[in-house]
Amino acid sequence: MEAIVSEREQDAAAVESQAQVHDAELAIHCRNHAIRLSLQGYFAESESYSREALRLRPDDVDILNELGVALWRQGRSDEAEEIYERACRIEPNDFRILTNLGLALYSLGRIDEAGASYRKALEIRLDTFDAVMNLGIVLTDQGGFDEALTWLYRAHELRPDSADALQNIGLNLACQGRLDEAIAYFDATLALEPESAEVHRNLAYALLSSGDYKRGWREHEWRLKCHGAEGYRVNGSFWNGDDFRGKTLLLHAENGFGDILQFIRYASTVKRRGGQVMLLCPGRLLRLLARCEGVDLACDGSSYIPNCHIHIPLLSLPAVMGTTIDTVPADVPYLRADAVLVEHWRAALGSAIKTQGAGLPDGGAAENALEKPFLIGVAWQGNPARRLDHWRSFPLAQLAGLARLPGACLVSLQVEHGLDQLAGAGRSFPVIDVLGTRDRDFVETAALLTQLDLVITPDTAVAHLAGGLGLPVWVALCALGDWRYPQGRNDTPWYPTMRLFRQSRLGEWDDVFAEMTSALEGLLAKSATTSSGGLG
Repeated sequence: MEAIVSEREQDAAAVESQAQVHDAELAIHCRNHAIRLSLQGYFAESESYSREALRLRPDDVDILNELGVALWRQGRSDEAEEIYERACRIEPNDFRILTNLGLALYSLGRIDEAGASYRKALEIRLDTFDAVMNLGIVLTDQGGFDEALTWLYRAHELRPDSADALQNIGLNLACQGRLDEAIAYFDATLALEPESAEVHRNLAYALLSSGDYKRGWREHEWRLKCHGAEGYRVNGSFWNGDDFRGKTLLLHAENGFGDILQFIRYASTVKRRGGQVMLLCPGRLLRLLARCEGVDLACDGSSYIPNCHIHIPLLSLPAVMGTTIDTVPADVPYLRADAVLVEHWRAALGSAIKTQGAGLPDGGAAENALEKPFLIGVAWQGNPARRLDHWRSFPLAQLAGLARLPGACLVSLQVEHGLDQLAGAGRSFPVIDVLGTRDRDFVETAALLTQLDLVITPDTAVAHLAGGLGLPVWVALCALGDWRYPQGRNDTPWYPTMRLFRQSRLGEWDDVFAEMTSALEGLLAKSATTSSGGLG
């Protein structure tokens, strides 16, 4: 009897062993197939095979790694992070897992954690190319340009033929304002990958920043081929700038609100070359832009895209028009407020000043206080979803020095993001909040702006709106700069009424607002002699 049981146990063990071998072989087959599908760009299919392999071998870090890649490639970075964290618990010193975890964290905007993950991977294996290069990218984003360049140059040494390494060196140099060097690296990248739309676009921004508009606009057209390019998709012939009398031309918006507000200035010039001009733009800009000279009809595309003979995106107009830095169309205002809304916001602002009790500092007791408050519209926060917004936006508290000047009265222009800072500011200096939490229709904001003496803002849509309306606007610029604001100048050819205040060191705003406070003191002193005010 004992012999029979022993034989049965041996048979069962043999069957189980064969099943385990079969499962292991099947898991390896599924993993290898997942890798092949991933290399071909079939990430959803790769995910399916990886999950089947993982079912058979749940603690296999190679399978977990491949599943994480498939998830990340599909834009599901939060799920990829969970998979990589699971793999790290099984094998905490796998440099591949740590590097890929860094990619997922970076995609989620958790830049500091991504950098830490790359550094840990490099402690295990210093020549891990992806970790070396991506650490350089993280440090560039954090403003550590010198250390970043060390890692990026190292990545280039590891792979001299890597277009990614060359491009990221170029991006780092461009952020520092070393434009000639950046352009050289972008050109070198294009020698390796001449059809890379992203590199052409980055080269365009460097060229435009350097003042080379002729080549810059030409390179800028590559943006339309970039992955994830923002804007409408319109069928039809692309307008080349020729006369189009008797035809309909559709202008269509792209990118953020600021870009749209900046480039709608071309509508009147376009109109002089032909027939009907239609505009396709976001709903929050519709009522404002429908009033622009040269726009016959505007729609938001929510229900349909109108028929047209020819079309062109707004940001392609400078190239078609042959704009140089000396021929920027800068006649302002090209945006116009609605007269009825102007009266509405005149009354609303006056009421808000009375009910919120801001008025003048110290109840207007200061000897040199103005007869009427000097109204300063302020914004401080851009859209945090934008990659570099943490550099361009500044804390509302930076405006404290301006708010305490006799006669100055701050009016919030902030909507959506950054409103939580108002409560903290209210305990130290007053800010009139007339917009509240309502969604901003730009035609309403435009009307409110006309009631102000000055607008102060980072480089956001508010800056472009005030500039397009021809109103005095001071822009606080981070040290990264932007091609619209030429280096070494406190003005810009795009907006005659705009004054620029620049950081000397990235992330440090104190000097910017000290300079701005000094300038405002002079402006208030001048205004006091004329007793002018925004509500008069």
